[in-house]
Amino acid sequence: MINVSLFVHSLNKSSCSSYLFSTNIDIRTNHQYVQPCPISIPCQCLCDIENKHLWIDCFNRQIKTLPIFKTIPTNNSIIEWNIDLAFNLFDNLNHSIWIPTNMHIGHLVFSGSLAYDLIVQLNLTHRHLIDTWPNQEHLSIINDDDDDDDDDESDRFFDDYEEDNDNEVKNKSSVIQSYYEYTRHLTELTLRLRGETKQIKNFALSLAGEPSSVSILYLDHNSLDNVPIEALYNATSLYELYLSYNNISYLPAYAFGFSHRLTRLDLSHNQISSIDNLTFHRHPNAFAGPFLIDYLDLSHNQLTTLKPSIFSYLVNLRFLKLEHNQIHSLSAHLWTGLYRLKYLDLSHNYIENFTQAFYNSYLNELQHLKMTSNNINHLNSCEFLSLKALNKLNLSGNNLSSLDTCAFHGLSRTTSHSSLHIHLRSNHFETLHPCTFINFARSTIHVENNPLICNCSFNYLLHDRKSLAYTGQECRGGFAYQPQTQLFSPAVRKTNKPIGKKIVNNSITCRNAYKYYNKLCSKLDCTSICSPNERFIIQMTTIATPNKTISQFQQTIHLFLIILLYVIFKEKI
Repeated sequence: MINVSLFVHSLNKSSCSSYLFSTNIDIRTNHQYVQPCPISIPCQCLCDIENKHLWIDCFNRQIKTLPIFKTIPTNNSIIEWNIDLAFNLFDNLNHSIWIPTNMHIGHLVFSGSLAYDLIVQLNLTHRHLIDTWPNQEHLSIINDDDDDDDDDESDRFFDDYEEDNDNEVKNKSSVIQSYYEYTRHLTELTLRLRGETKQIKNFALSLAGEPSSVSILYLDHNSLDNVPIEALYNATSLYELYLSYNNISYLPAYAFGFSHRLTRLDLSHNQISSIDNLTFHRHPNAFAGPFLIDYLDLSHNQLTTLKPSIFSYLVNLRFLKLEHNQIHSLSAHLWTGLYRLKYLDLSHNYIENFTQAFYNSYLNELQHLKMTSNNINHLNSCEFLSLKALNKLNLSGNNLSSLDTCAFHGLSRTTSHSSLHIHLRSNHFETLHPCTFINFARSTIHVENNPLICNCSFNYLLHDRKSLAYTGQECRGGFAYQPQTQLFSPAVRKTNKPIGKKIVNNSITCRNAYKYYNKLCSKLDCTSICSPNERFIIQMTTIATPNKTISQFQQTIHLFLIILLYVIFKEKI
């Protein structure tokens, strides 16, 4: 039931388009109801006054087939609409011509979830959330400009609630409670709506054209078994595609081969176990392929191996998410072409050994490498030589018990933006070689939650070299340091035998050990040790060869120059 008192009558032109007129204003959402509308009842046309966006609201209207879009007279001008068709009664969409030529769609939403981040991103307050919310309260929308993909949803939710005074600090608990109350209620509503509606099983709406009819497509949380190849054929103007939470198991060749404007692709939370080597390459009939993809999410799938050079066409890729798969091995050739990659997440896989897996010069702009919760048990020397720009390396939650002394050689100690952070939390370290983090004084090495022995080697790194960030209490003082039989012995594996701690004895010092460590570390030359590996990296790195078009062009230029020189020579004679 619509409360008439909440609407204000108006006969003015719409704030979103001079071709539309405002009939009413919803005070709760600050949306205008506009006419003429391309779709008839039960859908409604809205103008988001604040953002100047036009919406066709067909959310949860019990629609059984795709609505018919009518042409609005615009004097040959194109009007951009956003359409919300989520939670309806159709599961098969197959239309070649379905919208007028003077109509462009910015966001086309078929999402099968009331995800809070989507509501915030698109300001979807026009959904029937107010009527279903407790006490019919307005769902708070928080603008969010944070692009840090390493943070979870709750972290991003609170970014706009930085405390400036004591009163705001007191309000934080209520903000936290509100956020979790929102997500809980949205989850309950999603489950209820799914029981009353259908999920899309086949999507074949034509997205072809120049410019394309749709810019951003949300097909997440549905029942798709395959990538909608037919819909993506000649979809040259698609910018973002969301296919997460479906049942896709395979990515075929040229799946996105026409989408040369595609910048963001989300394939997470599917059942993908195989990717064709040409999935992300240009289709033979296309002008260009998806080389502009900036963000690729393949997390939470069933990938076990990745073929070499599978991402080589994605030369603009900056964020690659591969966490929560079943990957057990990596190849250095896998990173060929990714010379702009900034963020790589390989956490929660089955990787045991990645020897020389990052020996590829294309990774020289990588800043954040995350490999938490794998099965890595040892780090060899010189493993990160190619990662010149890395400022955050996370190896927490593995089985690491030992490190080669030159394991981190090549990593920049500081960058123009931040210092180097290495996370080694929750591993099996009992001790660390005193020369492992030589000259890392301006970096931060996190070693909490390890079964550390309080010996002189650890104290040397913690207090004398000031290389470690350690918040534990066991090795901060108050205990005697256990003598070492071998001052430069590698760490040993964790045992079940408890480590005894004794009250500190002031007569026991590590000063002599420190002098020995200083001499030992001064003789260590990781540059010489790793120089053969540097040359090997150059050999391993694949240099992209010019394509046939460039080669033919160069041949034509050379032939033209030869003919020109011949003509000049003949004239002189």
